[in-house]
Amino acid sequence: MHHVKDIVVDSETRLPIDSVVVKESGMYFMHTDSLGNFEFTSMIGGLFRSPKISLSFGKEGYNKVRKKYKSCCTDNIVIILEKQVEGKNVEALTN
Repeated sequence: MHHVKDIVVDSETRLPIDSVVVKESGMYFMHTDSLGNFEFTSMIGGLFRSPKISLSFGKEGYNKVRKKYKSCCTDNIVIILEKQVEGKNVEALTN
């Protein structure tokens, strides 16, 4: 089982970003709330044999970020999105 409860913020202002699309392996998605928060729970793998999951975060005007989660539960990790430089779209990968 995986339980992720994190926040997405702007790299320059450090303010929360609302309506960020959060996707898990392209199959399941949600949006951050007005305070940049999201919560994701997956029952894959049971309690002690949870496989790694990868979540991607994207919003128009920002570079897409992918985050790999190795442990079953996380709380309050800050996901930082950088604004796109005109003409470039870079995808960051974080572990």
